[in-house]
Amino acid sequence: MGTALQEEILDFAVQYCRGKPNRTWQKDLPGAFGLDGADVTDFLEAFAGHYDVDLSGCLWEFHYNADEPPGRRRVLPLDAFGEVIPYQPITLELLEKAVLAGKWDYDYPEHTIKDLGFAAHLPDWRHLAAVGMLGMIWAVFW
Repeated sequence: MGTALQEEILDFAVQYCRGKPNRTWQKDLPGAFGLDGADVTDFLEAFAGHYDVDLSGCLWEFHYNADEPPGRRRVLPLDAFGEVIPYQPITLELLEKAVLAGKWDYDYPEHTIKDLGFAAHLPDWRHLAAVGMLGMIWAVFW
């Protein structure tokens, strides 16, 4: 295990989430509790209140789906070459660093943000194809 502060943060997360994390807690603390979207935001707000940490510098689009359809990214951080920057997990080390600094202190790379807008809410082509096939089968056999 890590430092005493990391153990305290993990205990806070266990109490907040009312359950034990799965084995991935060292790599992605919110993911280990099954938190996604607004649940991560709520956890971070509770964490910030409990430890008096300023999270205004936290850019959610780098770490989790804040207000997006589950499993789909609508807002994409792009690097200088236009490549999507993968999610950066929220770890105990990041949270500990924030507590010690009193603020979110993550060194984000140079980036731009691409918002897919309404297109991200549309079903992907496989869902549309399945619905179309079912419609054709229904029309032929009924």
